Amino acid sequence: MTVQFKLPDKGDPSDVLQLFPNYNLQLHCCRYWWLQHWEFKELSFPYWRIYHNSCEGAVILYNGKEYALTPDKIVMIAPNTSYSTRLHNHAIPETGYALKGGRINASVTEQQLLTDRCILHLFVHFNIGLPYDNISHGVFTYEVSDHLKKKLHVIKRHLKYEHTRFSFYSSLAIQALISDLLSGLPEGRWNLITRNSRILKVLNYVENNIGKELTNPILAKQAKMTTNAFTRLFTEEIGTPPQKYVKKKRIDQACVLLHHSDWSIDEVANKTGFADRYHFSRIFKVTTGLSPAKYKKEFEMK
Repeated sequence: MTVQFKLPDKGDPSDVLQLFPNYNLQLHCCRYWWLQHWEFKELSFPYWRIYHNSCEGAVILYNGKEYALTPDKIVMIAPNTSYSTRLHNHAIPETGYALKGGRINASVTEQQLLTDRCILHLFVHFNIGLPYDNISHGVFTYEVSDHLKKKLHVIKRHLKYEHTRFSFYSSLAIQALISDLLSGLPEGRWNLITRNSRILKVLNYVENNIGKELTNPILAKQAKMTTNAFTRLFTEEIGTPPQKYVKKKRIDQACVLLHHSDWSIDEVANKTGFADRYHFSRIFKVTTGLSPAKYKKEFEMK
């Protein structure tokens, strides 16, 4: 977590320094697709997701509850939340998935797509960094106010004509939408994973150095503690040993890169701190149940 210090301006009646927590917004993608199939038994990714559909017919299933995606609702899903999806009354496959869709553009009208029983689906993927990406799992729904409706209109209008480059105005609309939804979460949801300043420093170090060597002695040095004392404190505060946490963060970052970049598996392995492609592939498959190549093929954004 970055904290910004604001020095009092000349003439400011207050001489008290103000502390403002800062989050690091990383936008991975923003797309507007038509869908005829969207049946997944399990989706779980290490980043936030926003969904808004311009018509009825799609459902998210989470913790035994169905969340209908309708024009008057926006859904936001916290990182690492496990959920299922389906369109209409389509059966969800026991293995694999059913996905059929593509980008909505100006060459076809939305009415034509609706006539073909397509779902018009806006989605945004993003992270906001530690400690706020560690919020408890959940699916959150919001009423589409006139204020939010204007932002959705700006974003969708842009995506119909251009899907690779965003204007400053449309980018602001995306970021404002994210800020509005995040600020709508209950305050209690933002309780930090730990309030120990030494452990928070280590978490930030891991986040910013995921491609480097991150042994317990190196992390303990960041906390200015002996290795044994640090390992005990970290495990008590976070609920998992340091190296298990580091491995999860490496795999989380690998998932983001495989999903949202055109980097090769070798490049992803190197960027996330694995010794080589083979070591990376073995750990990745044990953790996710898929090889990196299959994961990239199934989830890479086009």
